[in-house]
Amino acid sequence: MNKIIFFIFSCLIFGLSGCEQKIDTWSGKDVAYVDMEADSTLVSFIYINTDVDTVQVRVQVMGNIPEDQPRYVDVKVKAENATVGTDYEAIENRYTIEGGNIFCTIPVVLKRPADQTIKAVEIELMENEYFSLPMDIWRPLELKDYTRENQNVIRHVVGLTDEVFEPKAWTTNYFGPYSKKKMKLLCEMFGLQMADFDNVTEMDMERQRVYAQGLDKYLKEMDAKGETVYEDRVDKDGNPVKMAVGPLV
Repeated sequence: MNKIIFFIFSCLIFGLSGCEQKIDTWSGKDVAYVDMEADSTLVSFIYINTDVDTVQVRVQVMGNIPEDQPRYVDVKVKAENATVGTDYEAIENRYTIEGGNIFCTIPVVLKRPADQTIKAVEIELMENEYFSLPMDIWRPLELKDYTRENQNVIRHVVGLTDEVFEPKAWTTNYFGPYSKKKMKLLCEMFGLQMADFDNVTEMDMERQRVYAQGLDKYLKEMDAKGETVYEDRVDKDGNPVKMAVGPLV
């Protein structure tokens, strides 16, 4: 019995694409929810070489799937500290799910901010004549130990900033603890851009190791000359922190 229930539920989730025939098991209003890896996305323009970036917010639906009838999802936009036209382009209040489809995407077009303040645009699904919103949160099941927090699935927050955060291609065992000052020094030394550190394909482990070795050599040379390079912070005792690379260099 459990296998039969799982089979029917899988058909509903995946739009019957993997089933040999359609089984009419759904009753009540169909369901819409935000289908993203997390309930927020932060875009740091410091790692982007253009002044515009787009986040595609995916909305998924469950239930009956009419083949020839378009349906719509309604959204509400809330942006307390972001200005439409300046920080992001206007977002529509209704998006189409074409007949036979089970999802649509809401493009959130962001513009490079004038300062490093984190601005946020919130997209919230609204119940309408096509879809209900019975699921407000869920606990992702990707990890068997359930360590991930509950995820909001009726709204998604898109943040934008020009602040510097630890990039994707930063291996602590090579570069050591992340800091803005260290990253800027690496860029100056090797003719890099901060955006290079957000590309894990180009900035692979071998390149990271080579750059870290170059940085290590430079820091030791400066230290030998009595011009030790320090981070822009102090330790718990109030002493300046000496810049250093990771343990595998």
